[in-house]
Amino acid sequence: MNKKPWGEGPYGRETQAIKLFKPTRNQLTTDATARLLTEIVTGKAVSADRCRQMMKLLERDFKTPGDKDGQAHGFTGIALPPGAKLWSKAGWTSQTRHDAAYVELPGGAKFVLVTFTVDHAGEREIIPAVARIVLEGLASAR
Repeated sequence: MNKKPWGEGPYGRETQAIKLFKPTRNQLTTDATARLLTEIVTGKAVSADRCRQMMKLLERDFKTPGDKDGQAHGFTGIALPPGAKLWSKAGWTSQTRHDAAYVELPGGAKFVLVTFTVDHAGEREIIPAVARIVLEGLASAR
């Protein structure tokens, strides 16, 4: 999380960091993202009040029609059944397509799903496909 994507290239400290460290841009892992999201959901990331504020920002309405590239309609939300609830943060570039989602299903199951892709940015169905597989696994485990 200490390196960000750029629209026009790195400047200042980012340029210095690239020279000192490996030239990889984003070193955030799916595990670290899942842990951060879990700690936000459980109110442990910072204060409980700040976590509630972050959850409000992450809340997504995937039920009503919206932008097909929007965070509610272009990622994990596509795969969710009626009655589910979604909190998420998606991101994409010309090379990547990522989503970090906390989901509550109508039957009471709750889970965090983080999907990062590289070289599949244009494949809009890849993240919902992963989510569907997870949902199928949860349904068969009952």
